[in-house]
Amino acid sequence: MKSLWAILNGGQSSRFGSPKYLAERNGETFLDISIQRITEVSSGADRIVLSGGPTVGAAWEVVADSAHYSGPVAGLHSLLLVAAQAEFDVLIVQPIDMPMLQPDHLRLLRDQASRVEGIVVAESELSKDRHWVLAGVHCSRYQDAITHIESGTGGSLKNLWSACACEFFNLPDAFLVNVNYPEITG
Repeated sequence: MKSLWAILNGGQSSRFGSPKYLAERNGETFLDISIQRITEVSSGADRIVLSGGPTVGAAWEVVADSAHYSGPVAGLHSLLLVAAQAEFDVLIVQPIDMPMLQPDHLRLLRDQASRVEGIVVAESELSKDRHWVLAGVHCSRYQDAITHIESGTGGSLKNLWSACACEFFNLPDAFLVNVNYPEITG
């Protein structure tokens, strides 16, 4: 199985106050944490990309957000196009601001998206909060998602994935914390 692992890094980090990819948890940047965890579960045929920057002097492959859309949908549109053109079996989208995720969670998300040949979105085990930005997309659903974005029915990730009839994948709440404020970085 050939996977495209994407770290969604777009946005101004206005609530956070500085670029989240530079934020640190236990002495490591969020970007380094994300890359490390993906590297643990990826294979030689896989590709790791950063969506939305940073672009200047980046050590990582960067995929620019689509200029036609805004928010996470702009990044996702570009990522879906890359995944479809390069014929990846599955696209895994991980937000930069979830540094508590573990490699096993990413592996399970990838495997679930591959097994159901659909779109899988993370859901908190206890709270049932849906984390629309942490998702796995099987190649058989790329064009469906692209079409929904381009037709305007996918204005938000929640609307997009709902229109694509996604399934939900339970993960422990403690690992799905979105860090939107610097005091949470630990």
